[in-house]
Amino acid sequence: MMRYRRSLCSAGIPVTMNIKATAENLLKKLRELSEDDCRELICDIQRNYHLPWKARTVGEMIAVARQESNAQKLEGHDIMALERFDPEVKHMIIFDVLSGESPIGDKGHRMRLFLTEAGYKKAVESQDRSFIRILNHAKVSQGHLRYDRLDGER
Repeated sequence: MMRYRRSLCSAGIPVTMNIKATAENLLKKLRELSEDDCRELICDIQRNYHLPWKARTVGEMIAVARQESNAQKLEGHDIMALERFDPEVKHMIIFDVLSGESPIGDKGHRMRLFLTEAGYKKAVESQDRSFIRILNHAKVSQGHLRYDRLDGER
């Protein structure tokens, strides 16, 4: 607790309130919010709030890199989604939804999905029917991604 107080003070954040009382008050307010309001609050914090110290976890570093690059957020599965580690999952694709008739996603969205063999086969069929365009494909094994080489790459 003292180390936390010192880090806040060194970052220029005054610590005049009782931290336990502040945390309890914050939790009380958060419990009153709907799930959608909580999700919106989290997105707003991620978009606008910068920690006064350097990111320490891989997730924090990825979030910082995404913010700094202004990369488009993909719909579908997050890059570290639990689906990635399912033993049945063999493929990861990133694709654009081209048609309102697409079985997944809305027209204009860019999506990432982790898929089984059967799911990947359906995605290829959707591409053949011009519902989607697969932009990137990786084979998945025990959560590890192995990207396909593009034509002309060595």
